[in-house]
Amino acid sequence: MRKQLPEDGIVTLDNGVYKIWFARNYPCYKPNTLLLDNALASMGAGLPAAIAAKLVNPDKEVIAVCGDGGFMMNSQELETAVRLGLHLTVIIFNDNAYGMIKWKQKGLGYDDFGLDYNNPNFKVYAESYGAYGYCPKSVDEFEKMLDHCRNNHGVHLIDLAVDYSLNHAILFEELKHKACIYQ
Repeated sequence: MRKQLPEDGIVTLDNGVYKIWFARNYPCYKPNTLLLDNALASMGAGLPAAIAAKLVNPDKEVIAVCGDGGFMMNSQELETAVRLGLHLTVIIFNDNAYGMIKWKQKGLGYDDFGLDYNNPNFKVYAESYGAYGYCPKSVDEFEKMLDHCRNNHGVHLIDLAVDYSLNHAILFEELKHKACIYQ
């Protein structure tokens, strides 16, 4: 995304494990170009924040990045974005689970319980609101689809499968080890 977006492009984040990766690794070149809720970390904020950002900044590119759980909490706002004639892209990191909660529970030694679920077909779901839906199968396809979405007016939704299996090892075990080294 950083390779494609202009320096003043706006990314809004919902809340999930991917937010940690964005907060740590996404370079921002202008103020207010990475919008995330770090206070209450409310799920469902990504899409409404993108709509608001686009309304306030109609000439800037806006991309919402949401987890599948957070997206489903306010997914009906696709209708709002379509009705308002906005040009924005929504990327869903889809793991068919409440991934952040799973990661935190694993870190605390809790059993994995009740955090997996089935999602609708997000491509069809987006199209039912008059938006455009996409399901890339590779990084190359994703990059091409993102370019297409950025350069074609309308509300676009990219359903992007994500594998969070390494999060615990990287974000818990490795950081815990590094913290011990520096004490």
